[in-house]
Amino acid sequence: MPQTPAWYPGKTDVSIEDDADTLELLALDPSKAVTSQTTVTCPSCGFRKDETMPESECVYFYTCTNCHKVLKPIFGDCCVFCSYGTVICPSEQKRALTEASASLRRFVDDGGSEGESGKEG
Repeated sequence: MPQTPAWYPGKTDVSIEDDADTLELLALDPSKAVTSQTTVTCPSCGFRKDETMPESECVYFYTCTNCHKVLKPIFGDCCVFCSYGTVICPSEQKRALTEASASLRRFVDDGGSEGESGKEG
């Protein structure tokens, strides 16, 4: 998943462990975990605005309503919400949750099969 620099003012200080725990819990049903609300922070003037992200498309350009600068995604991010928002876009949320769900299910399945094979042999 693309990472916004730690110094970027639009991102909150949240530990990796908190994100991992949240992903683990939401991975059980990825379809219910997608959020469409975010707060976009302009890197030029620091102005913040609450926005509703579209569910099915990425937004490549966003004009700050305060300074009128056109924002583009940071290299490696899919859209302006992933770069400058407090929440990544819905398509990236779905992708991350689907990956977490698959990883969690593999971990659970591997743990169960190892225990059973130990009993048989």
